[in-house]
Amino acid sequence: MATQQTSLNKFLWERQARLTPLFEKGDVDAILHFYHADLEFSDYAWHATNLNLSGFEKFLRSTYDTSSSLKMETHGVHGTKAFSVWEWTLRVVAGEDDPIRGLVKGKEIVLRGCSLHHWRLREGGDEDALADWRIVREADYACGGGH
Repeated sequence: MATQQTSLNKFLWERQARLTPLFEKGDVDAILHFYHADLEFSDYAWHATNLNLSGFEKFLRSTYDTSSSLKMETHGVHGTKAFSVWEWTLRVVAGEDDPIRGLVKGKEIVLRGCSLHHWRLREGGDEDALADWRIVREADYACGGGH
């Protein structure tokens, strides 16, 4: 059992480690590769709820258009291959004012939160292959985390 758990933990951390740098780079096209066409997405901290894949893409592009810097620190990844919880701290420096997100140009905000990811194995995919899983549902929750 310990070996199975260790193997699962390694899988979850490695899968997340492939996605996190893409968020920091703002590589929207590469990020979208991790998401399923039937995506249901909600980010409750930034008031972006009930988005499909197209809406999520617009949300991402808007996020990067209004930010001059975005850094993520992972605190934990837990769950199963089909459902995981990613605990993180997000540091964003606003590139312009965005009252909806509480961003003021040049100021850093720090959010502490988690993302609940429901993953689906792509059709014909290998369950053990990191790249064969897609996020089909995501819910993000965050609150101010200090500096």
